[in-house]
Amino acid sequence: MENNRKILSLKDIVVKFRVRSKMLTSIRNISFDIYDGETVAIVGESGSGKSVLTKTLTNMLESNGYIANGSIMYYPNEDSKNDPKTAFKDEINLIKFHKGALTSEARKSIKSYNNLRIKEAKTKIGILTKQIEMNIDAINSQIEIDNLTREIENAYQEMASFNRLSRRTRKKMRPIMKEIATPEGVNFLEKTMIENALDYLKNEEYLTEFEILLQEILHKVNDKIAIDSQEVNLLLEIWTFQNQSALKNKTQANKNLKKLRGGTIATIFQDPMTSLNPLLSVGYQITEVLRAHQKMSFIEAKQEAIELMKKVGIPNAEKRFKDIPGKYSGGMRQRIVIAVALACKPKILICDEPTTALDVTIQAQILDLIKQLKKEYNLTVIFITHDLGVVANIADRVAVVYAGQIIEYGTTNDIFFDARHPYTWALLSSLPQLGNKGEDLYSISGTPPSLFNEIKGDPFAPRNDFAMAIDYELEPPMFEVSPSHGAKTWLLDPRSPKIEKPKQLSRLREAVSEAKVGE
Repeated sequence: MENNRKILSLKDIVVKFRVRSKMLTSIRNISFDIYDGETVAIVGESGSGKSVLTKTLTNMLESNGYIANGSIMYYPNEDSKNDPKTAFKDEINLIKFHKGALTSEARKSIKSYNNLRIKEAKTKIGILTKQIEMNIDAINSQIEIDNLTREIENAYQEMASFNRLSRRTRKKMRPIMKEIATPEGVNFLEKTMIENALDYLKNEEYLTEFEILLQEILHKVNDKIAIDSQEVNLLLEIWTFQNQSALKNKTQANKNLKKLRGGTIATIFQDPMTSLNPLLSVGYQITEVLRAHQKMSFIEAKQEAIELMKKVGIPNAEKRFKDIPGKYSGGMRQRIVIAVALACKPKILICDEPTTALDVTIQAQILDLIKQLKKEYNLTVIFITHDLGVVANIADRVAVVYAGQIIEYGTTNDIFFDARHPYTWALLSSLPQLGNKGEDLYSISGTPPSLFNEIKGDPFAPRNDFAMAIDYELEPPMFEVSPSHGAKTWLLDPRSPKIEKPKQLSRLREAVSEAKVGE
């Protein structure tokens, strides 16, 4: 990690997809910080939520998906603030673009889904209440009623987070927001004004995102707790959003998303043939991006495109400028995709399994190219992969994802040589470099849990050889191993038994030192 300055901060992210009549929760309360100039790898099995998590950054979720909760704060670095061509010079919550760009059909679908949840939960509560009256399994029935009541609360709260403020609320909050927007800000608010606002919010049954944040800030003012300027800026941003028309918000969101995609955050996808148009020349596809985002003339864009082609290792770039993608090999096509991503001079580069479709020798070349370009362009790189060998080669930090949650994070050394979660042990044990001649290679038994259903306890418990009874009942918290390392497992609780790591991991350091992993 180059420094300890955050460039992205994800907090309590929940992503859902409407699939027929059901709802799939793909990302479940992920909080994670990404630092300026680092390369962070996101690893896990297929379907764990790696790609969905990074798609939230640029609002590239499929049309049936939405971000149900959380915030994604983008903090521009000093270079961005001093660059006149930078689109975003101030910190911004990227979720605002997502909510602004949502269609009316999507909003109606979210509302109808949550209303159905509430209706079904209330029906079940009615049946369970009758069972209690008849003294049938009263204890378990009451536990189930408590769970259903929480589900109703969550459904109402989710709907509220997508609601606009009522006219009455906007009128009531206008005086205090006018004061907060002044240079003196929250530190000079009158006590009566604070109390009036808190009393009003206390009587609201379900609060919007704006009301929750305002309530938190006003309580801090009352308790004389220091308030971060980022919180105030976010509040003012949401207030502006709430007071604009839905049409204006949508228009602004779509404009900002065009600036965000490419110019601030660019993505290299897994299969270059799905990223490139097979009918257009590679040169045209690079110049198209330059003209749209950098406002260059065709001559300037062509010259810059040829330079980019040279930079990513395309020989005879001038002659190959007019070639269509079909004339290129897989590795060369991926180099063109990288050139397209770099054309907008992004600050953050997302690499979504960019080497998976390539053979081993070409993989190494692409990884070396990404490392070289990261240094040259001062990029922050988010690398998605299921290949831990790639992680050893390229990453500063690693986040291990399972069933839509980050279950362990740390530096590359932390994850490889001091992993604490049984799922991370299982992933490392699956490395073929750790196998012995004549022995079966290790594989993780079972399958990940269905994300259509609410998961009870630790989602890895049914596949975990070290699972305890509590793993099936309660979700573990994120235990801190060190300031840079955390793991979401009950094995780190002081009361848990001491467990020996799998024997395969004893050979990991030797495999890495002999360059068998990561090459």
